[in-house]
Amino acid sequence: MGFDAEHRAVVDGSTTSANALALLRRGFGELALVLTAPVLLLVVRYFSWGAAVARLATFCVLFGFVAFATRRAGYLHSYFEARRPRLVLWAAVALLFALHVRSFAHDIARGGECLTDMGRPSICAGEWLRHGRNPWADCVTRAQREPGASTWNWCIDGNSCIDWKGGHAFPNWTHHGSGFDFMDGYKYGPITALLYAPFAHALRERGLYVVNFACWLLQCAALVWLARRAYPGQHSAPARALLILLLPLVIPSAAFLPRYTFYAFDGKHELSAPELNTFVLELTQRCSNDIIPVVLALAALILAAQQRWRGSGIALGLSLAAKQLPGLLLCTVLPALRDARQRAFWLATLATTALAYLPFLVWSPRELIANLLLFSVMRPTNSSSVRAHVPASLEPAISLVQLGICGWLAFRQWRSPARDLSSLLRTAALMCIAFVALNKVVHGNYLLWLQPLLALTLAGRPYAATDLEARAVS
Repeated sequence: MGFDAEHRAVVDGSTTSANALALLRRGFGELALVLTAPVLLLVVRYFSWGAAVARLATFCVLFGFVAFATRRAGYLHSYFEARRPRLVLWAAVALLFALHVRSFAHDIARGGECLTDMGRPSICAGEWLRHGRNPWADCVTRAQREPGASTWNWCIDGNSCIDWKGGHAFPNWTHHGSGFDFMDGYKYGPITALLYAPFAHALRERGLYVVNFACWLLQCAALVWLARRAYPGQHSAPARALLILLLPLVIPSAAFLPRYTFYAFDGKHELSAPELNTFVLELTQRCSNDIIPVVLALAALILAAQQRWRGSGIALGLSLAAKQLPGLLLCTVLPALRDARQRAFWLATLATTALAYLPFLVWSPRELIANLLLFSVMRPTNSSSVRAHVPASLEPAISLVQLGICGWLAFRQWRSPARDLSSLLRTAALMCIAFVALNKVVHGNYLLWLQPLLALTLAGRPYAATDLEARAVS
């Protein structure tokens, strides 16, 4: 019996036990395909520090898996296209979604210190702007404290500069201004500071959590829309996309990633399994701000798919004005979509990015360039990256490999005869894996770039577009 007939039998309720077992095997195979990417992301998160070689190997496995599993479109039939299995899939998604909301609500209610080099600067950058200070250039003194307790005082008590490093990593660099070292300023774009400002001022860390949670909800909605648009005729694609995004919360990583101590390269390393809600904690307790540029980049994809190229350029420009990456990677492939209005897209992208940065560039050109460009170029590597374990003379070669792979993937996308949304999502996912795997630092917040792209790529590209229920009824 063929697959279509098997599904008709399931819909009609007349399937035999043999056919039921065949469908069950298909369902387990599909779940294994869906589960692989979340498991590999957890393995990468397990190797958070120290084990850079193992982390790179895991990224290579992830890259190979995505490239192989999505090598061509529509070569598999989905077990979950039938109505009843699809309802079960959506029920699992609803449960996972509720568990995520519960975790976010718990962290927002509890609050907590946001002492990471992403969180505290993002809270304090808004306070600097509210007080007429430049978060990329100005340092303040404790004499400028306000009467009573306030977020402004909390920022000053932490450090006199937004991201104080005092030139320790680059002792030979001179100050660009009075009391300022080029590493001391804000490392993110103005959109991030402005978006957090009103919420962080009122709620401090919890305000940052609230913004990140709102962006996470928008990301979920964007995944549903993009899955429907990229894979028409696949009713289960949106559910699969959300399932891939949400699964890490309940995968018992401690069962297959036990605590491990080893001695290698630069010393002793202790590895332990990531928490069950590790990607929720990335947006709350670890205060990652990467969700803002990610959700704006997804908005750019949505608008491009609707042929609204000016709007797509504006959204991508705002993403670049929040944080240069990952939107910069998307810039190389998004205009490759079929029937793209490239002139309108590029003008809107460049104009939006320029308008966002221009006031701050006029305010402090040297400091803005130093913190947003020179910092990325001159930033030292750490034990999270394989670059820390190779001779310094080989680092330029790794950068060339990193950019070469991304450039080759972008070139293939531009030369592809398809150039549809499905192939674009696949290329963007592979580019993102290659870029992050060979980056100077490989922190948990960079995995937030990968999650939605992996979910969208694996949610529908391997599966054929069919409407079996409709055919069975007819």
